[in-house]
Amino acid sequence: MGERDGDLAREVERLRSRVGELEEQLQAFVKHTPTATALFDTNVRYLVASEAWLSDLRVEVRDVLGRSHYDVFPEITERWKEIHQRCLAGATESSEEDPFPRADGSVDWLRWKVMPWRTGAGEIGGLFMFTEVITERKRLKDALEAQAAAIRELSTPIVPIRDDVLVMPLVGALTPERTVQIMENLLGRIVSAQARVAIIDVTGVPLVDSHAANSLLQIAKAVQLLGAGVVLTGIRPEVAQSLVSEDVDMKDIVTRRDLQGGVAWAMRGRT
Repeated sequence: MGERDGDLAREVERLRSRVGELEEQLQAFVKHTPTATALFDTNVRYLVASEAWLSDLRVEVRDVLGRSHYDVFPEITERWKEIHQRCLAGATESSEEDPFPRADGSVDWLRWKVMPWRTGAGEIGGLFMFTEVITERKRLKDALEAQAAAIRELSTPIVPIRDDVLVMPLVGALTPERTVQIMENLLGRIVSAQARVAIIDVTGVPLVDSHAANSLLQIAKAVQLLGAGVVLTGIRPEVAQSLVSEDVDMKDIVTRRDLQGGVAWAMRGRT
């Protein structure tokens, strides 16, 4: 019995040593992984955090082992705590783009994922958190979107020539995407300006095919549904032929040869 007990004790000690080695390897792996990663227990206390986690999230206290996540980041809101509790109950949650207001007043934008990790017995032992700081990417994205919006605004300018008369000079092809944009911009301005007449000048439209012709008709009818009149100007001979060949019904739409004629019509129509 004594020899058997000794063998069992040595085996237990060997297994403990092996478990310790695996824990050290896991900590080393997490610590040196190039992504911002942290491992927590069920009380959301740090078991290990990667160097990228500490640097990317600007953690001032470098030794976080055993500390509460909420002490390290006192700016964490109840929303985040609720996410952590749901994940401790078994959920996995993530976001591709989420603001994280910091204690110094700045805002970091994060891409993150939180999920539970389990013990060998299958019980939840805590949380894994994976985070990527995308603040610069977000700023670039917002700048590009603002630039695109400015370009769209320039490509569909709306010029008020009187309080209740708007002119939209169209330049370039009328693609399906641009037609939607033109309609949204024009209808929005008609409502905000309470315009009575919208003049759509197509002098700068190089080609009026069946799609473009129907697009113009859709825009005109949408304007009329708002109770405003429509004047279509700048119709060149080839455009007129295209409209006729496509059998586009223009009977309810006022047309004039050039923008000057359209403006004159709109001005005479003022009461």
